[in-house]
Amino acid sequence: MIEMIKTLRKNTLFSGGIVMVVGSMSINAINYLYHLVMGRALGPSSYSVLASVFSLYYMIAIIPQSASVSIVKFVSETKDKKDLSILYSSLYKFINILALVLAFFIIFFSPLITKFLHFDSFLLIPLLAPITYFSLGTLLNQSVVQGLLRFKEVVSINLVAALGKLFLGLLFVILGFSAGGAVLGLAIATFITFFYSRRLISVRVNVVSERQILSDFFKFSVPALFQALSFTFIFTADLILVKHFFSGYDAGLYAALSTLGKIIFFASSPIAMVMFPAVSGRRARGESYRKVFYITFFATFLIAGGIVSFYYFFPEFAIRVLYGSSYLAASTYLFWMGGFIAIYTLNYFLVNFLLSVGKVKVVTVPLLSSVLQIIAISLWHESLLVVIQISLAIMIFMMILLVLYLASYQLKVYGKK
Repeated sequence: MIEMIKTLRKNTLFSGGIVMVVGSMSINAINYLYHLVMGRALGPSSYSVLASVFSLYYMIAIIPQSASVSIVKFVSETKDKKDLSILYSSLYKFINILALVLAFFIIFFSPLITKFLHFDSFLLIPLLAPITYFSLGTLLNQSVVQGLLRFKEVVSINLVAALGKLFLGLLFVILGFSAGGAVLGLAIATFITFFYSRRLISVRVNVVSERQILSDFFKFSVPALFQALSFTFIFTADLILVKHFFSGYDAGLYAALSTLGKIIFFASSPIAMVMFPAVSGRRARGESYRKVFYITFFATFLIAGGIVSFYYFFPEFAIRVLYGSSYLAASTYLFWMGGFIAIYTLNYFLVNFLLSVGKVKVVTVPLLSSVLQIIAISLWHESLLVVIQISLAIMIFMMILLVLYLASYQLKVYGKK
């Protein structure tokens, strides 16, 4: 028994998985504490404003998120420190330019976005510009340490971001700055997290970059971009549309439901984060990765199913304890939201697995699903339940397509070893 424990501790997948799951769950608990505190402090209407800003932030972060997947893959396949230095330098220069461009577009389109979402303050959207700029740099550094399987550092970066966002945001809200104060706290926390993450990267930036690296990087990043684009829109477009079509109170209820549903995703996603570099690295070395897939998928299923079951039996308890009695009207929809996010989580895992083994064409499946979701909700939004059921139905449709995709390519996907 002792020898088995020692063997497991030496296993990178097992030890890394434990660090990522435990660490990420702790960080997600802090993140949810943030939303619960803000939900109670701001009330449904003001909280819907904050939730909408976060949804916009997630959408803006699509490009860095897609780049993150690619960075993890390329870093996990580097052979030595020289290759890593060249890769990092090439990406650092590119991402810095990209960050500046995105920040400019956010400021340019901020008046239009502010009007669409019916915000009273015109400063909320411009604050997303510095948040986006420093977030891209942080994601580069975090992706590098993840690709190197340094999972403790990955957790520490997220911990700094979560604690900074919580304490600074709460401070500004207490001082009377409402939702704008929470966004300002996020901006300052993002700035601090960037400089912390940079200190963890012992790589020189002045190494001459290579165009071939960027060329290969873009070939993989384009499909990864569509993957991130699709899943982020599925994750956030519903909330944005609800904020536009429904009252502030109903949008606040939906924001609470969405946040509770996302517990499922954030509790399970660390497993996919461990799986991706492990499978990609093994495939690059010609090793078998079948067991990695089975173990990580089953673990994801258990976590998602367990939380959905809890929402089915104790919806009012979950709402009352986490958000308070003012949000109890949303309890009848919690199980439906849980089902939507649970299947979303499994779909996310399957697509990331297929990307890790080079099956980039699979991104057409979530892309199609995200477009269908936006169209369907725009046409039919009689109630919050209808919106959730539309998203659930599309996720079921998406899973059917992914299972068919896996079945048709199973010999290549699972390998013959």
